[in-house]
Amino acid sequence: MEETFVPFRGIKNDFKARIVCYKQDWTSGFRAGARILAPTTYIFFASAIPVISFGEQLERSTDGTLTAVQTLASTALCGIIHSIIGGQPLLILGVAEPTVLMYTFMYNFAKDREDLGHKLFLPWTGWVCVWTALLLFLLAVLGACSIINRFTRLTGELFGLLIAMLFMQQAIKVHLLLTVT
Repeated sequence: MEETFVPFRGIKNDFKARIVCYKQDWTSGFRAGARILAPTTYIFFASAIPVISFGEQLERSTDGTLTAVQTLASTALCGIIHSIIGGQPLLILGVAEPTVLMYTFMYNFAKDREDLGHKLFLPWTGWVCVWTALLLFLLAVLGACSIINRFTRLTGELFGLLIAMLFMQQAIKVHLLLTVT
């Protein structure tokens, strides 16, 4: 328990472990030539297709405020930044259904408020993301990921159940709206 929250220890250890492989990850990718074309194409479509479909769902849920093009561009930008800074060039980043639900709930909260509304939704969402990034950075600095081994499988299953219940709630809402109209 004493070494759980030593500032920057986890980041420093990750950096030391990855710096050895960082150059090789990039140079071997460029030296692979045409052999890398098939896996690159597969990874591109494996990450682009869900982003486009979730982007379309976001576009419908946010009345066009967030679109598939914005979702695709932000995923590409985050993927490029993470592959360079994060030291993991093959890590796939993308939108998941909990993210879509979160933005849908945020939009439904903001659209009827006078102080936010449709016009200020994107700036407000941007600030929510900035604060989230700052809090995640603080958690990384404090090494909070070291407490993950204290959670049981039940915790993960309960989180999965929460996500499933949110999906069910959305499906029932859509079904009721379609039956009423």
